[in-house]
Amino acid sequence: MMKKASRRHTFIAVLGITVLAFLILMSFAGAKQLVDTSSSGVDSLKNVYEKDIKTQDEALRINPHNSTVWIDKGLALEDLNRFSEAVQAFDKAIVINPQDSFAWSSKGNALTYLNKSEAIAAYDKAIEINPHDSLVWNSKGDALVRLGKSDEAVKVYDKAIEIDPQNSISWYFKGKALDKLGKSDEAQKAYDKAFNRS
Repeated sequence: MMKKASRRHTFIAVLGITVLAFLILMSFAGAKQLVDTSSSGVDSLKNVYEKDIKTQDEALRINPHNSTVWIDKGLALEDLNRFSEAVQAFDKAIVINPQDSFAWSSKGNALTYLNKSEAIAAYDKAIEINPHDSLVWNSKGDALVRLGKSDEAVKVYDKAIEIDPQNSISWYFKGKALDKLGKSDEAQKAYDKAFNRS
């Protein structure tokens, strides 16, 4: 009986070591794949996004009324700096689900990269749907700064800070907007808040 128990424990130990060795080999293989991916750089990422778009196109052929897939396609297009196409994808998502604040804010982001003033209207619609999303308020502020409207941006960052007073990003970009307005003392106070120095 003792020998059977001993064999069973030995078998379990060998099996455990084999499984552990397999898992270690798999993790090394995964790490090597990550290194290979990072060493090939931007082209590798571009290929990933291109594959994502192909997958999304296939899904949209099956169901063209899936707003989530249209948003995912828009995000992949943004990652490829194809902002005009991204706007079109977000528009498709919005037609399907006009109350999707993320689709509206994503459209605003793409329009911001294109330096289009229409970005503000997209952010406003996202804010109308979900007024408590400080990230959308921040994005609207960024768009205003890009459009040379730093004074309006400061007010928008203030709204983001009102929603989330601990958001260092809002404080930092408020500081940048104040710097552009030549208000360096106020900017420094905002930077201090951003870096928890006050």
